[in-house]
Amino acid sequence: MDGVAYTSNNEIHVSATYLAGYSGDVKGEFTGVLYHEMTHVWQWNGAGQAPGGLIEGIADFMRLRVGFAPGHWVQPGQGNKWDQGYDVTARFLDYCNGLRNGFVAELNKKMRTGYSDNYFVDLLGKTVDQLWSEYKAKYST
Repeated sequence: MDGVAYTSNNEIHVSATYLAGYSGDVKGEFTGVLYHEMTHVWQWNGAGQAPGGLIEGIADFMRLRVGFAPGHWVQPGQGNKWDQGYDVTARFLDYCNGLRNGFVAELNKKMRTGYSDNYFVDLLGKTVDQLWSEYKAKYST
């Protein structure tokens, strides 16, 4: 299969070709991939309304929080859009979670029946664009 892994109907599929060609810590990478994919099994997607980058970012946030972020991920503050996805969004969500411990879990809970950018206002008192600007400013050099 192409890519690294995917989850469908609560089944996780991992590419043997990807793992066989991985030159670093294969066990660590495999564990990180499983954390990411397992998050997809349990997370809500806003009834299909949430940005795809947010869905992938939440999965990578979980990977980050358990200590399996690979070395090639972007550093905090990098990226072009808050919902760019994967490591960029994971780093941003980690920042937001630092503002309110449990933020990502609460955001996921809100996404059970739908999605709105206003969830950020509800939980953190600021728009997602304000939060992204503050996040970018914090890490600008």
